[in-house]
Amino acid sequence: MDKYPITRRGFQKLLDELIHLRRRVRPEILDELAESRNYGYKIGNQQLMWAQERHAFVQGKIRDLERKLSQCEVVVGQKLIAKKVAFGTRALVLNLDTRETACYQLVGPFESDVSNGKISICSPIGRSLLGRTVGDIVSVYTPGGLRTYKILEIYLDYP
Repeated sequence: MDKYPITRRGFQKLLDELIHLRRRVRPEILDELAESRNYGYKIGNQQLMWAQERHAFVQGKIRDLERKLSQCEVVVGQKLIAKKVAFGTRALVLNLDTRETACYQLVGPFESDVSNGKISICSPIGRSLLGRTVGDIVSVYTPGGLRTYKILEIYLDYP
């Protein structure tokens, strides 16, 4: 089994979500199930069917979070040099095709969130940026086609 890197913040976020599901959401659903069973196991008992579906969904989400947490390896204590793009650093890049700039933080696959500027080190852009320095021009084959980026700055933003 492969271990995936994750920041402390990302690990804590997954753990908090798991605890919330186990301690708050699942007991509420179990109460709903018990209440809906009072009306019997009739075909028309929509409340029971809805509670069972919600219970199955939450149980699946709990199993998924447990699997992700077991596969994570928290990366801490590295001495990072702000001269190369590495796990946990932020890179300000210029898309040479559209002339737009973007700031990406390289994180593990379980905490990536493109809308917040966090890209996975396993993504095409993340793999291409790893180990590069300021001024490097990187060509990336993405699902949307070939894109060319220039690295403008690198920031240490490691938790």
